[in-house]
Amino acid sequence: MAMDLPNRRSTTGAALALLALGALAPEVIFAQMHQPTFSCVNSGAVRVTCQGSFLDGTSAAGITVRVLDKHDRIVYVGTVDKQGRFSFRKPDAEFHIVFDAGQGNVVTVLASDMT
Repeated sequence: MAMDLPNRRSTTGAALALLALGALAPEVIFAQMHQPTFSCVNSGAVRVTCQGSFLDGTSAAGITVRVLDKHDRIVYVGTVDKQGRFSFRKPDAEFHIVFDAGQGNVVTVLASDMT
C-alpha cells in the first residue's frame, strides 16, 4: 500500500495550472496590447475630430464610428481614415460617439467630455 510522506505536497495540479496559464499568456498579452484608444476634440464651433488607434500600433483604419443623439438614434456613421482620424459636423443637440473595434472593444466618448 502506498503512503504519502509527511510534509510532502503533490505539485501535479499546480504544475498543470501553470502550464495552462503559460499557454494562455500570449493571447492575454495580445488582447491587452490590442486595446483601442479613441479620443475626440471639439475643433471649433462646427467640427469634431477624433483619433483612433490600438495600443500595439495597429491601424484603426476602416473601423466604424457612430455618432448618436441622447436617445441613441444614429446621427452620423463613418469610418476611421488611413491616418486614424474621423471627423464630422457637430450636431446641434447632445450627442456621443461610439468607436466599435469589435470583440467587445468599444469606446464611447460623450460630447460633454470633449475639450
